[in-house]
Amino acid sequence: MSERGERICERLRGHGVEYVTWLPDSETRFLHQAMLEDPGLEMIRVCSEGEALSIVAGLHVGGKRATTLIENNGLFDSGNALRWLSDSRLPLVLLVGYISYRYMTPGPRGRMWSDDYWPGVRDLTEPFIDAFEIPHYLIDSDDDVDKIDQAYAEAERTSRPAIALITSADGYLAGT
Repeated sequence: MSERGERICERLRGHGVEYVTWLPDSETRFLHQAMLEDPGLEMIRVCSEGEALSIVAGLHVGGKRATTLIENNGLFDSGNALRWLSDSRLPLVLLVGYISYRYMTPGPRGRMWSDDYWPGVRDLTEPFIDAFEIPHYLIDSDDDVDKIDQAYAEAERTSRPAIALITSADGYLAGT
């Protein structure tokens, strides 16, 4: 099991999280495994990212502490559900896998793919999240796990969602 995965689970439990709605993806497989092995977290597997967001909102309204774990490409697909979460003023922290973050380079138009899989393609993850005015925090190393606490503090302070962007802990490259 990944040390980063274990530390993220500890942080979630520290914020009272009992449930995680999730759709498996390769980028955050290290975290899936840690969550599945954590007896304090109940995993709810879903069919789509929009469904994950809807269920986590329902759990929150029902008085349960929950989060979701989805990938950034699926977040694009769930834009309507994300807008609804934000407009409904639900203080949720969403965990979003940031596919191949390390294989992108910053440029004047944003982060650009610099590998052979999608060369020269602009990544829209952060601009997409920014369009909803949702704060986001990059978890790119074990040292960044504490940013989950910042995301929860911001979500509680504003009564709106915050997003923790989670990069691979095992060097996964999309398309491999």
